[in-house]
Amino acid sequence: MEKGSAPIEFTLRPNGAVAPVHVRMRKRLDRWAAEVSGVRSGVGIGVSAREALTVALEPLGEVQARRLLADLGLIEPSITVLTLQRATSGSDPL
Repeated sequence: MEKGSAPIEFTLRPNGAVAPVHVRMRKRLDRWAAEVSGVRSGVGIGVSAREALTVALEPLGEVQARRLLADLGLIEPSITVLTLQRATSGSDPL
């Protein structure tokens, strides 16, 4: 059985009234899981890391989720996700 990846943890601090949101993501088999905590908490599972994060952010509401998904703090975790996908698939994900 394939073991899950090490967690990817980061904090999003968008402009606006939203408090910081702590995110923990992990790839398990062919799915991604995301857990967010802050003012509200949420869990999401998806085929892609972005899909899992989007679902996990739903309890915050559409406007706040959009702000968080536009946060430049996602650049570093996105690179980590791409590196992990490249390492596990053996091919370039882009």
